[in-house]
Amino acid sequence: MKIPIKISPFFFVTAALIGWINSMQSSHPFILTLIWIGVIFISIMVHEYGHALTSRYFGQKPRIQLVAFGGLTYPEGPRLRGWREFLVVLNGPVFGFLLFLLCLFILSTGFFENPYMLYTLKIFTWVNLFWTIVNLLPVMPLDGGQLLRVVLESIFGAKGLKYAIFSSMLLSCGFSITFFFIGYFLVGAIFFLFAFQNFDAWRKSRVITESDRSDEIAKEMKEVEDLLNNNQKEAAIPKLEEIRTKAKQGMIYNLTTQYLAALKAEKGEHKAVYDLLLPIEKHLNPESKLYLHRAAYEVKDYALVVELAGPSFQLLPDPKIALSNAEACAALAQAEPAIGWLRAAHKGGIENLESILSKEVFDPIRETEDFKKLLNS
Repeated sequence: MKIPIKISPFFFVTAALIGWINSMQSSHPFILTLIWIGVIFISIMVHEYGHALTSRYFGQKPRIQLVAFGGLTYPEGPRLRGWREFLVVLNGPVFGFLLFLLCLFILSTGFFENPYMLYTLKIFTWVNLFWTIVNLLPVMPLDGGQLLRVVLESIFGAKGLKYAIFSSMLLSCGFSITFFFIGYFLVGAIFFLFAFQNFDAWRKSRVITESDRSDEIAKEMKEVEDLLNNNQKEAAIPKLEEIRTKAKQGMIYNLTTQYLAALKAEKGEHKAVYDLLLPIEKHLNPESKLYLHRAAYEVKDYALVVELAGPSFQLLPDPKIALSNAEACAALAQAEPAIGWLRAAHKGGIENLESILSKEVFDPIRETEDFKKLLNS
């Protein structure tokens, strides 16, 4: 069985940039840059095959993708845990280190005398030793960080993932500063990016629970997604409710709640949508916030409508949303924003403003100067 490989053109752009930076002072920079591209390509492929072959040995169907700043192996299939997952992660750096030893051995034999061949072997040894050491640093998403995650998850469960991400965030900041200080600016910039990614991941990981690590729930979620993809929405509703009951809280709970709310919104069950989404308001995706905005308007929670007014209109600049925002602001006696939203609604295509302004909801601002000016205009 072949392992699928996908290569982004930006991979070669980055490899060429690294090669040029390391070769531009030489007498043959273009030739040496091509050598660097070849060395980086082969080295990363060997590394990723270390992951992929081990993954396939344990029954998964891996695929490899080379992107701008390296390679990724996606181990699709049954999820591995414990020592099996540890070995899949570890064997990437192991394969890279074996390539380093092989090239070092070939160099020691003195068999090759061609200067370009010697240069290629030296670059192979340097790149694979350097990358093996850096890649084993305990920072996610590097392999060292993944190994730390596997160990901490096996000890602390879901909390282990949070500990690993938090540690990675702090360590990546430290490594970034260190590499900048010693002059490895590109590597320092990459670790700075890791620090930002880990901060974002840590912020999101605070809602992770043990149910998010359940293989049984993950399998049920896959079944639900298959039903939704096949437009079997009614069949998906009871399964979503069952998963919510099992999960109780966490990322999967939030996801199933938003799926369920979307299905309820399509049926016009706004009170049900409101009851589902309000408790997890802080964890909603933009589309779900739009559903909550509409539901809040229908149940007359005008304070929540005003809170979600800007993000909802930004996501979907519909004049009806602007009109809902105007009514909510008016009900709360907020004349100035109500007038602004009315103007936005009129600009968006709402024409019968005169009959709209006669609604009782505008009574709290009816006697204000701004409202009277709008009526006269």
